[in-house]
Amino acid sequence: MPLSVRIARNLIWFQATLALISVVLLILGLILDPDDSPEGPLHALVYLPPLAAAWLANQWPTRRPPVRLATIAVQLAIPSLDFIHFLIENTLDWALTAPWSALIVTLLLLPPARTWFTPALQARSPSQPAPPAA
Repeated sequence: MPLSVRIARNLIWFQATLALISVVLLILGLILDPDDSPEGPLHALVYLPPLAAAWLANQWPTRRPPVRLATIAVQLAIPSLDFIHFLIENTLDWALTAPWSALIVTLLLLPPARTWFTPALQARSPSQPAPPAA
């Protein structure tokens, strides 16, 4: 696995860890003061894309190109959803998530990552001659 892919995977897992901690804190807040925030479960939806990205990162050993493209799409959705959240509630989450997502997308668009995610060469058929020996 190239260095850029390993760094991107670790950043995604860090994102997911922060999202899980935020979900736990949200649940604790709802348990301790259930009347405080009736839209609390709606805030939990914001944490689904980082968790989906972590699930996709766990699928990377398959080295299938659609997994890479889905990860890039999810990483682009994270700051977009946070920006929509900003428009509704004036939070600045998107300013924190956008650089992380941009870094991850950049790392996944680098040539070593693209090469690593290409499918392995198919086995040669018996009718195809072997390459010349060097």
